[in-house]
Amino acid sequence: MNKPAAARRETVTLTRRFNPAQSEKRLEARKAAAQLATEGGYEAVTMGAVADRIGLSRATIYRYFSSKDHLLAEIMEEWTERIDEDLRRNPPPGRNLGERVASAFERILEVAARNPGLTSALVLAATSSDPAAADAFSSWTAPVAVYLRTLTRGEKIENLDEVTTVLGYVLFSALIATALRGRDPAEEAQVPRSTARLLLGRGR
Repeated sequence: MNKPAAARRETVTLTRRFNPAQSEKRLEARKAAAQLATEGGYEAVTMGAVADRIGLSRATIYRYFSSKDHLLAEIMEEWTERIDEDLRRNPPPGRNLGERVASAFERILEVAARNPGLTSALVLAATSSDPAAADAFSSWTAPVAVYLRTLTRGEKIENLDEVTTVLGYVLFSALIATALRGRDPAEEAQVPRSTARLLLGRGR
């Protein structure tokens, strides 16, 4: 039996195109939000504060981003790209794939520990239910999928989707402990390191 129209839940995703000037303002907004998060974490990032820093009205900033979680999710996407570029330029050490992935995760956690405000804000935004934020940053496994493409160097991984999911959740947990709870990144890296070795094999 079909539900009445009023009882149905529908999600509509709108895609907007921005002109160069608008795209530049969106870039400025991401930079401002990142700086606010660096200074004071998730709570410091408000749409009003971002608008004030880049000289926009509060109504206008909402034309570019539906919420602060949407804005931070886009920063998380950029953060993923920067880390991946670093992994390409400075490949992590390791005699095999498991060790390379483990070294990469340790590097990521060290970066997170150096900037807990921004990292904690991005982690919290990654858990947002905002549809726009979810579109910008689809899942926590998405960054790991990007990193694995770089780290495998063309090597095939059995059960790739399952491996990516497990590694994603393990890394996410370690980031929470590092950024939100102030844990030692070297200690928190031990579980991702062990997981990478178990899933990807010592002898690869």
